[in-house]
Amino acid sequence: MAGYKVRLGDGSEIGPMDLSALKTWKLQGLIDGDSPVMRPGSRKWVPLASLPEFKGAKRGGRPSSRPRRGVSRPESPKTTPGGDGPTALDPWRSRVTGGLLGILAVGLGLLAWRPDVVLPAFDGAPWLQIALGVLALALALLPGRQLGRRLVRALLLLAAFALFPLAGILVAQGERGAALLALASAWVLLSGLVALLAPSLGWLGLVLAALPVVAGAFGMMYFGRAPESETAQLVRSWSSPERRFTDDTIGLALDLPDGWVALRPGNPLVTAPERALVTIAQPRLGGYGYVVAEPAPWGVATSDQYLDYLMARRRLEQPSIEEQGRSNAILGNLAGRRLDAVWTQAGDRQRDLTVAGQDGWMSFALVAWMPEATASRPAGLTPLAGALKARGLLAPRLSAAVQAAVEQVPHLSPPVAELLMAQTEARLLEPDQAFRRSVVALAELVPSLSAAESRELSALTRATYQGVPRRSRGRLARYIEQVRRSATTDPSLDREMAELMKAGELGLTPDQLQRLQEFYERAVRQVSPSA
Repeated sequence: MAGYKVRLGDGSEIGPMDLSALKTWKLQGLIDGDSPVMRPGSRKWVPLASLPEFKGAKRGGRPSSRPRRGVSRPESPKTTPGGDGPTALDPWRSRVTGGLLGILAVGLGLLAWRPDVVLPAFDGAPWLQIALGVLALALALLPGRQLGRRLVRALLLLAAFALFPLAGILVAQGERGAALLALASAWVLLSGLVALLAPSLGWLGLVLAALPVVAGAFGMMYFGRAPESETAQLVRSWSSPERRFTDDTIGLALDLPDGWVALRPGNPLVTAPERALVTIAQPRLGGYGYVVAEPAPWGVATSDQYLDYLMARRRLEQPSIEEQGRSNAILGNLAGRRLDAVWTQAGDRQRDLTVAGQDGWMSFALVAWMPEATASRPAGLTPLAGALKARGLLAPRLSAAVQAAVEQVPHLSPPVAELLMAQTEARLLEPDQAFRRSVVALAELVPSLSAAESRELSALTRATYQGVPRRSRGRLARYIEQVRRSATTDPSLDREMAELMKAGELGLTPDQLQRLQEFYERAVRQVSPSA
């Protein structure tokens, strides 16, 4: 029956062990009749010679081998039969394993500083936190105590089992090959460390347990390392050290997420529109993109309309592109729209991201793409969606210009005034300039009016002239004729005639003014983009 414990001269306790093992220790001279022994089920220490089981038992071995009181004796080099008792190898094995874990902690800490040397499949791994955890395990083993060995062994077993769901996640993400082999090597390494900390391990077991540790460490370094591809080398040769791009004239900024780099102008890596402000790349994941800002194209007044315009332009480059959906996006101080799409190139399915916004008369967007297998990784397209920010500098300026034009030119409604300005290079017009351009637009509309519409417009014009002082009516009529003939006019004259026309239009009834605004809106909307 197992359960005997023995206290040696140095105060250490051995056991539990069965009766035959206890007798063997006495015959070998490792203990004597005075050695304190605790019987199974008892809590009292008694001399070995007082036990009935040892009546008449002979002591073997030389008397000199018997431990004396007050003299410490090393633990037996043999494994305690029938139990998990310590051996002389245990403290040494614990310290060696702790040293190995310390080396592993240093390596993982270096990955926190240089995560780019690891396969992209492991991007986002908390290397620093893992390194600190492994270091804690190493420190727990260095004292060589049995409790620390058991605790660390249990934690290493849990870590080894945790690798299985992690492997499942990688498989679900489409990972194959090197990433899974690196994970399998980590499992082999952990299994070897668990074996090193197994109880009652002899020299042969020690050697056998060290083999998977060495094999696992080699496999992790061999399969987990990310060699730099030729494309990545080319990207690095064209990359800029700047992590932030800004254009203060339009209040636009791009803060690149980790892994993304800005490319120098003239690079052959990204085909971008002429008005692209900057091109970008993600060399590890095969991603590319650009930021474009341009005066709102003809007919574009919202973010969704600009997305439609961009998609039409992208289809000329990628005919296979398919829109997957749209959602709202926050672009700094402005609200925008996001469009997700997919397309295929050379058999590889690419995921496409476009984030667009409007600021006054300017449209801007971030366009990026990446292989679908890597796009959802932590350093993929997701963090890029919030990288573009606009301060909204232009919208207040446009709003102020539109408001001023509407106040000075009553026949223009706010949407028509904004549209009129959108047809110009400057995208902003002074009230007198807006007045003159609206008169030109109405002159171009007149030939296309029906007879009834012409009579209605003539009646509105006469009603307007009724509110103009008599002495100025002739000058106003001559000015209108001069503008219709596209003759050059002085800005001061434009301002004076705009004031006269304003006085006349304010004398119209609300219905008359609304109808006059409709004629001018029709005229402005028919103007060609080049006007």
